[in-house]
Amino acid sequence: MIARPVRWLVTLLAVVLSSPQAYAYEIHGLPGSSWGLLSYDNDQISGSGVQGFVNQGVDWFVLPGDITVNTFVEYRHRSRTHNQRYYDAGGPAVGLDLHISVVHVGVDYYWENLPVLGEKSERAQAYATTFIEWDLAQENHPTWFAALPGSFWGAISYDNDKISGSGVMGFINQGIDWIILPGDIAVNTYAEYRHRSRNENQKYYDAGGPAVGLELRKSPVRLGVDYYWERLPVLGESSERAQIYFGWYFDWNLK
Repeated sequence: MIARPVRWLVTLLAVVLSSPQAYAYEIHGLPGSSWGLLSYDNDQISGSGVQGFVNQGVDWFVLPGDITVNTFVEYRHRSRTHNQRYYDAGGPAVGLDLHISVVHVGVDYYWENLPVLGEKSERAQAYATTFIEWDLAQENHPTWFAALPGSFWGAISYDNDKISGSGVMGFINQGIDWIILPGDIAVNTYAEYRHRSRNENQKYYDAGGPAVGLELRKSPVRLGVDYYWERLPVLGESSERAQIYFGWYFDWNLK
């Protein structure tokens, strides 16, 4: 018997694909993306870690108001070297996503495996995400810096799963690109605030605090070191640590 969340997702997909717009236009795009982060430190609370995702979607059509209707498949992974029980997780997901400009709203179904806990969770989840970036430098800015980039990312999710539950996570940062090295590599320093919380098994998950860092950037990769004043409110602990990291984000359209 098909679980109720799966039936909801199938129904939503059927409504989308049977709408007049689905037949009035050809497929709008075949977008995909990959994001990942590798980190190393000797902290005894979180430790070093790996996290990321890869996805491939179909933009079926664009509704009035420039709202793109997308379905996707995705694989997710998250792991670290300390207190992994309710943190390490991964697995495939499918979803329906509506996006306009910098905002995404959707529902997905996630087959999550928690290997250290020895549990599996299948659940539907409603979510909203946004990513905004800017450069505060004026056209005729002083020559002692190259740019003033900043960004904000946030995600809100809702489900009734009893392992992870609903959650909020995000960051906001502001940096300075001091110089551009040969090869178009930007030398950047930044200040950032991070937050992560959920309503189930929060002890080693809920965390947040300020960070400062030095980073070398060349799209689509970045390499850097930061210092993070992390607070884990449910655990009642704080961790101050330096971390070396390597990250990437790239996207594509197969159409």
